[in-house]
Amino acid sequence: MSTFMDIFMSILFVFFMIFIFGGYHKNKSAQREAQREADEKKTKEQESSILK
Repeated sequence: MSTFMDIFMSILFVFFMIFIFGGYHKNKSAQREAQREADEKKTKEQESSILK
């Protein structure tokens, strides 16, 4: 029974870590994408104001 619990808890731990790290990297990726879009918009606005 002890061996079964060790294996079961190890599997749950691995799934937990995948869930935590996957969610973290997904959020960071979304933040970077939003920041990149904001920077591109800012750059285009600056370029258009220079050309006027």
